[in-house]
Amino acid sequence: MSQFMQLSSFFTSYSSADYWLAKLLSIPGMVLFFSFRGFFQAWVAKKLGDHLPEQRGFLTMNPKAHLDPLGFVMLVLVGFGFGKPMQFDGRFYKHPKRDGAIQILSAPAAGIILAFAEYAVYYILLLIGFFAGILNNQIYMIILWIFEYAYLISLTLTVFLFLPLPGFDSYRLIVNFLPYSAYRKLYAVEKYSMWIFIGFIVLLRVPVIGDFLSRYLIDIPTAALAWLIKLPFDLISSLISM
Repeated sequence: MSQFMQLSSFFTSYSSADYWLAKLLSIPGMVLFFSFRGFFQAWVAKKLGDHLPEQRGFLTMNPKAHLDPLGFVMLVLVGFGFGKPMQFDGRFYKHPKRDGAIQILSAPAAGIILAFAEYAVYYILLLIGFFAGILNNQIYMIILWIFEYAYLISLTLTVFLFLPLPGFDSYRLIVNFLPYSAYRKLYAVEKYSMWIFIGFIVLLRVPVIGDFLSRYLIDIPTAALAWLIKLPFDLISSLISM
């Protein structure tokens, strides 16, 4: 997939039947993203000395522990969603600000690691299919599509969840370094985080403004990450074709 756009517009080039097929094939990638992201955050927190996520049942790849029903429905319907919120206890960090930042950055790191792994599987399957002459097999192609969609989903949601919206990764990173007095003032805003999230999704649907925001806040950063991830595989392809 050469273009990296918001997932809500990702399916628009398909016919009605293919549209729902694409939606269906994207679900494994969505589930895997939130499951691995939540597990990785809990694992990093535990390594830093915070066992609260583990005690709350997040140190698992079981999707039930990480999927928020409303967030997942929104993800399927509009292309963007969220998982279950995870609480942390920074009192156990040896260096609260530094360790807090590491824990927060573990979320986008998880998305990038997962995207790399998914693209690696996609690339290997593509090579196997090419040399075995089975790329015209419909079942094999469906498997390829699942990993291709999963790779795109992981990158797009990683970028989306790093937007400076209340509760999202970059917002948490900023708050981590704020004085407590400043954070108390922001707490009043966080109470409306769900409405802010919904409002932003609606704003993305507004002509011109939504296109501008999608392009510069989501599409371009996603394309940059995709280029970095694909770079070593493109080098391998160049060596193979020599």
